[in-house]
Formats: sequence, C-alpha cells, structure tokens
Amino acid sequence: MRILILGLLMLAGTCGSQKDKVKDINYQELGNNPLTLILSDNYGGAESEQLLVIRDNKALKRFFTKVNMTRKPGLQIPEIDFNTEMVVIYCNGKTTDMNTPILARMEDKDDKMIFARKPESNQKKGSSTAVLMPFYLYKMPLTEKEIMLSNN
Repeated sequence: MRILILGLLMLAGTCGSQKDKVKDINYQELGNNPLTLILSDNYGGAESEQLLVIRDNKALKRFFTKVNMTRKPGLQIPEIDFNTEMVVIYCNGKTTDMNTPILARMEDKDDKMIFARKPESNQKKGSSTAVLMPFYLYKMPLTEKEIMLSNN
C-alpha cells in the first residue's frame, strides 16, 4: 500500500513539472524569438533609446567598463561564445517605468532582422520616482544580418 501511495505521489510531481515546461515553450513562442534575456539592470544604460549589437568580446568588455564605472563591485561580464552567439543590448533611455520591455522579432529578411518592443500584458504598471536608465542584455545565435529596432 505504501509503495502504491509513493508511486502516485511521484507521478503527480512529474506531471506538474512537465506542465511548467509547456508554459515555458509557449512563452518563448516556439522559437519565433531568437533573443534570450541573460542580464538586466536599472542603471548603466544610455540616456536615450538605443539598440547595441555586439559581436566580439572586446566590445562587450568596453560596454561593461562604462556600466561599471560607478559601481563597487561591478557587474560581472557574462561569458558568451562569440563563435556561435552574439549580444544585443537594448537601452530604453531615461525612464521611471520599472517594467521589462519584451523585444520580439517583427521581420526577418535576407539582410536584416527587425525587432520591436512588445507590450507584455501580464506586467503590472510599475513606476518609480527615481530616474532609471535600464539596459537589457540578450544573447542570440550569431548572424551577419543587420539588427534593427522598429520605430513603431
């Protein structure tokens, strides 16, 4: 009897973890968005909106040198394999909004890939009285295409 109860408990636990994996797959839109958010911070971004594309370790170190100028201790530089991956950094400029913008691929042509800010419906309207200059560091598979941000 104990073995049967233990087996049912293990089965119930396994089913729950598979449901979580399905939710993650749906959230990533089944591979439609090549970007993976790996780091974000509320301070260190640019004063105006911009998208930075980094394809080598030297440029990534330069970015973090700028970000870490006023930090003790500084943020660690993430390890990126630039032979197969590249980095896209989105800065949304000076803001009091604390919500993380979602970047989604809008268009993928032969020579360029266009991303747009997508409103996330489940985020709360969060704002602060502090002026923030956040940045969001994404990694994605290496491509020679021009990476652009939509003006819409």
